[in-house]
Amino acid sequence: MKFRKLLAFAFALVAISSQAQAIPDVPADTAIRVGKLANGLTYYVRYNNYPEHHVNFYIAQRVGSIQEEESQRGLAHFLEHMAFNGSENYAGNGLVDYTRTLGVEFGRDLNAYTSVDQTVYNINDVPSTRQSALDSCLLIIKDWSNGLLLEDEEIDKERGVIHEEWRLRSTASQRLLERNLEKLYPGSKYGKRMPIGLMSVIDNFKYEEHRNYYKKWSTP
Repeated sequence: MKFRKLLAFAFALVAISSQAQAIPDVPADTAIRVGKLANGLTYYVRYNNYPEHHVNFYIAQRVGSIQEEESQRGLAHFLEHMAFNGSENYAGNGLVDYTRTLGVEFGRDLNAYTSVDQTVYNINDVPSTRQSALDSCLLIIKDWSNGLLLEDEEIDKERGVIHEEWRLRSTASQRLLERNLEKLYPGSKYGKRMPIGLMSVIDNFKYEEHRNYYKKWSTP
C-alpha cells in the first residue's frame, strides 16, 4: 500500500512538472504581411498557391454576445444576419446577387458566424483574375464595418429567420448545455450569453436599439 502511494505521488509530480513547463511561442509566419489602418483595423495578407487564382477574404471583429446587456441578448447574432440584408453599396439582396456572379455561393463561400467573443465574416473563392471583383469584395467588407442599412422591414423579416434557427438548434444536448452553463461559469456573463440569445428579445427589440448596438460595437 505504501509503495502504491509513493508511486501515485511520483506520477503526480511528473504530471505537475509537465504542466509547469513553459509552452513555446508559435513562430510568426514570415510570409504574412501585417499592417494597421488609421481607423485601427489590423490587416493580414498572405499569398497562397491554393486555391490557384482565387482569394479568400475575412474580417474578424472582437465583439460577440459577451458585450450584450440582459435586454440585448441575441443582438450580436442578429446583426451578423443583417449583414446580408442591405448595405450602402448593396441594397436588399444585392450583395448575395453580386457575389453569385463571381461564382461565390451564399452559405458555401459567403458566410459568417457569431461566437461569445467574436464575429467573423468571410467571402471565399473569389477569382483573382478580375481586379474589379477584388475591389468589390473590399467594398463589401467596408460596408460590413460601417455601412449596414438595418432597415425596419428587413429587421422584421429576419426575426422569423432567427426563430427558425433557434428551433433547429433546440436539441436535447443543446438544452442540457445551456442549463449547465451557469454552473460552469458561476457569477459570470459567460454562463448567460449563448449567441442565439432569447426569443423574447428577438421579438421585441426596437429598431433604433439595434442600430445603436451596431454603432457602438461594430463600426470603427
